[in-house]
Amino acid sequence: MNYRHAFHAGNFADVFKHLALTRIMLALARKPTPFRCIDTHAGAGLYDLSGEEARRSPEWREGIARFDAARMSDAAEELARPFRSLLARIRAGHGASAYPGSPLIAQALLRAGDRLIAAEAHDETAAQLRAAIGRDRRAKILARDGFLTLQAAIPPPERRGLVLIDPAFEH
Repeated sequence: MNYRHAFHAGNFADVFKHLALTRIMLALARKPTPFRCIDTHAGAGLYDLSGEEARRSPEWREGIARFDAARMSDAAEELARPFRSLLARIRAGHGASAYPGSPLIAQALLRAGDRLIAAEAHDETAAQLRAAIGRDRRAKILARDGFLTLQAAIPPPERRGLVLIDPAFEH
């Protein structure tokens, strides 16, 4: 299957998924015990919405661009605030057109004892993910099939966590 996250980064579904991921990780962090996040189809981790792929398939215009411009109710803004804050931190470090993928969002929300396993089957994309994550002892990047990774990684030693499964979809 020929699917590249970069063509779809920041689209409506991505924004919704990342808002939910942020809220779930914050909920897990309310307890002091560590947790594990497993991302089975991780992608490159960081995307440039002014780059070639985003220009060829500007799905982000109906996703993150609309979210950035949206003025929501106070209650909705309260729910979105952690994700907006995280976006601001990523953009401050990587530029205004940067958009984080799920592994970078997860990494940003991990505490010292929490762990991330991110699987990406495409070698080139896995290398990009390693570069985006950097040297972080809390994160393990695996260049292999996400479903096989999931089978090997559950149940996690922490006994708490979340699994994000967002495989490529073609119709």
